[in-house]
Amino acid sequence: MAENFVIPDMTWTEVDDAMKDRPVALLPVGATEAHGPHLPVSTDTVIAVEMAKRGAAKLKEHGVPALVLPPVTFTVADFGADFAGTISIPPDTSVALLRDVCAATVKRFRAVAFVNIHLEPRHVECLKKVVEDGKKTGISVCYPDITKKRWVETLGEAFQEGDHGGAFETSLMMAAAPDMVRERERISLPPVDGLMPALKKGARSFAEAGGEDAYFGDPTAASAEEGENLYEALAEILRLSVMEHLGSKA
Repeated sequence: MAENFVIPDMTWTEVDDAMKDRPVALLPVGATEAHGPHLPVSTDTVIAVEMAKRGAAKLKEHGVPALVLPPVTFTVADFGADFAGTISIPPDTSVALLRDVCAATVKRFRAVAFVNIHLEPRHVECLKKVVEDGKKTGISVCYPDITKKRWVETLGEAFQEGDHGGAFETSLMMAAAPDMVRERERISLPPVDGLMPALKKGARSFAEAGGEDAYFGDPTAASAEEGENLYEALAEILRLSVMEHLGSKA
């Protein structure tokens, strides 16, 4: 990307100069969680950051300046807590952290938008609570929820079935960070039924849902090309959601 939208890569003077345009802050919210034997525990964070970068570029094309904040890498991740490398924090801690980050950020930004790919129910509840709290306190926060019906249909069958480390997330990783994908392991993994049916039956962990290796879906069906297509859809979801939140013409 020719132009830098990413605050961790910028100097304070560059950030200060960018503030003159009253940008939106895009906050990638990831997790530190097992994603099978072929993807790193940083998968949700890597994808969220890439989605934010591409979303920032799209927003700029439509006249809305945006900067990408440093990612939040810890949240509720109870489903994968039995797997090494997963770090889960309590919901109250997650809410407090996100609320404080948003409160500090909006002092100089037009609004904050969560960029999230980690869909554990209690984590999503945390994001929604921060948004609702913001409405009461005057802090402008939005959460582009990719599980809404209007968006789900644009993200493919694997996503709809409850992909976790399967074709959906693996494709995104192959497009954004191919060196982080363990290709030898990926091509040898058997498909595992999607997570969604197990969630509807009350499963509360990956093990209960049948994910003995912490992945669901078919990693062998992934491709970098599909990942690029998915990022295009995700970036557009982010753009539209932010512009709707701001009341801008989408």
